[in-house]
Formats: sequence, C-alpha cells, structure tokens
Amino acid sequence: MFDYCDGSFYVMSFSEDDASDQKVKEKSNELRTKYPVFTAILENIPVMDLKEVVSVLSLVDPVRWILKTHATRLSFIGEDKALDQMVEEKINELRKKYASLAGVLERIHNMDLRETVIGLFGIDAMESLLKLRALVILAS
Repeated sequence: MFDYCDGSFYVMSFSEDDASDQKVKEKSNELRTKYPVFTAILENIPVMDLKEVVSVLSLVDPVRWILKTHATRLSFIGEDKALDQMVEEKINELRKKYASLAGVLERIHNMDLRETVIGLFGIDAMESLLKLRALVILAS
C-alpha cells in the first residue's frame, strides 16, 4: 500500500489472496470513510454482479479525466471558460447516463485542489476495489 499525506489517503493494492467477498466488504467500508464523495458507489460494490462492475469500471477513466482537468485548471491555468465548458458538458453527459455518479459529478466544480487530488486517489482506490470484486466473481 502507498501512504500519502497523513496516512489517511492511499491507493489500494491487493493480491489474489485478498480475493474474497469478505475482503471486498472490508475494503469497501474502509474506503467509504476515507473517500466519502464515492460512498454511493463504494457501498454497492460488494453486491455488484460482473455486468455492474464492468459498467462502473468503464466510468472510472472519464471521471478521472474530469478530476485531472479540474486539477490542471486549479493549479496551472486559472479561469478558462472553454475548458470549464468542456468539463461541464462531460459532467452533464455522464450525469444523465449514470445516476449513481451524480453526487460525485456535482461536487467536482466546488472542489479545491486538495479535494481534487484526494478525489484522484479515491478514484484509483475505487478502481482497484472494482477489479478485486471482478476477481472474486470470476474466481467463483
């Protein structure tokens, strides 16, 4: 595991030995306290079937892109109406298709740089948990 900041934010790592329903539940509960912005998704991961896991996994990269773009804007660019519009369009597109992401997507514009970076760690940890859940499903 990698420790960041004060040790409360990290990217999850796992091995095949971790591939159990119990481990998925434990990691989900742990990540919900560390990354509350993703709670609506994280609480459902332990009961997702493979189709749901793959569906949410396909959303990780677009959300990561939005978070990275927001972080870039906050750290380097400053106000950029064209970039803001592009991010807003992507947020609206994802929000319409995936209601479970609405809470995350609505908060991104109000995040400061620190919260955005924590969100990037959170999306990476969520991706790892989704992969662990897929591994559990495939192994059963």
